[in-house]
Amino acid sequence: MTLQSYTTIEVAQATGFSIRQLDYWAQHDLLVPSIQQSHGPGTRKLYSVEDLVQLQFIRQLKRYGWSTRKIWKAVNTLRAVMNDPNPLKNAVLVHGKGTLIALCKTKEGERIMLDALNAGGQQVLGIVLEMLIEEAQQIAGGIGSSERIKETVQ
Repeated sequence: MTLQSYTTIEVAQATGFSIRQLDYWAQHDLLVPSIQQSHGPGTRKLYSVEDLVQLQFIRQLKRYGWSTRKIWKAVNTLRAVMNDPNPLKNAVLVHGKGTLIALCKTKEGERIMLDALNAGGQQVLGIVLEMLIEEAQQIAGGIGSSERIKETVQ
């Protein structure tokens, strides 16, 4: 199965970003084309559908008045916390008043919620979600047992 790929010109036309913006973002690691990066003159960058989704998210942040610098800072914080070169692809992000909340997996494998604009990636929710999932499964298992006990008693 062949991945659908898009050139910089096609992506610029589809997203409304300029070729210059896309090139700048690729050079500064904000969003690097995932299918093929440029390797000097004569080679072209090729973007995937996932890249387009990430660009749409960046576009939404720009519409809300976010600067490229602020977006870049959030992406780099997420890269460090997640140990992922493409954090926009693997985190759930929510735009708030002046901040970007991210639900993501850390490099240690824990799912956390954090403020992506805080230099250290300050956790917003200190509860590790795996613990909540495990507790919910235990509760769910107990519900079935208590229902069976009630049915047995009656």
